[in-house]
Amino acid sequence: MSPRERTAASAATPLTEVGALVGDLMGLVHRRSAGGTLALMNEAGLTMAQMVALYVLDYTGAQSVTAIASFLNLSPAATSHLVDRLVGAGFVGRTEDQTDRRQKRVAIRPAGRTLAARVHQERAREFASALSLVTPELQRQFARILGRVVEQLRGAREDCAEPERLTTRWMRQNVQAAARTTPAPKRRSKREVE
Repeated sequence: MSPRERTAASAATPLTEVGALVGDLMGLVHRRSAGGTLALMNEAGLTMAQMVALYVLDYTGAQSVTAIASFLNLSPAATSHLVDRLVGAGFVGRTEDQTDRRQKRVAIRPAGRTLAARVHQERAREFASALSLVTPELQRQFARILGRVVEQLRGAREDCAEPERLTTRWMRQNVQAAARTTPAPKRRSKREVE
């Protein structure tokens, strides 16, 4: 059974199925042509978490280390180390917060913005290369639907103070749905355990 089939069987909600399909799509693209993106990241000496931090700062603007940690689901200490490396590489800068001088604000610098744009362009090229293997009609249908999804996501309200709130709520709902559809494991007797 494929990962997508396992996911669909364990919690058959539309969002779970879409998530599994997007995961499958990304896996297929990565298997065919992820070398360019990885080469750019390696050339810059960045990890995936550092690259995501650049994307977050490019999209949201200056943030505190605590806010970045929340976006990345990392500890403040790990995020502080990550930010130190980005500062050292010249991709981000730190300044004092205007309202609370004890806090530092981290903002993307031009070199970070340029790298994020290059990685984004390379990822788009990799996706286009992989999708060139499907029929032109399917490409048009996919572009039309994906365009609508991207438009709605761009317009969706985001609460930058609590970026994990929606994810946590979604995970809780899907775990509960999976619990309702997945039979409880059979209890083993003491003799079976020994």
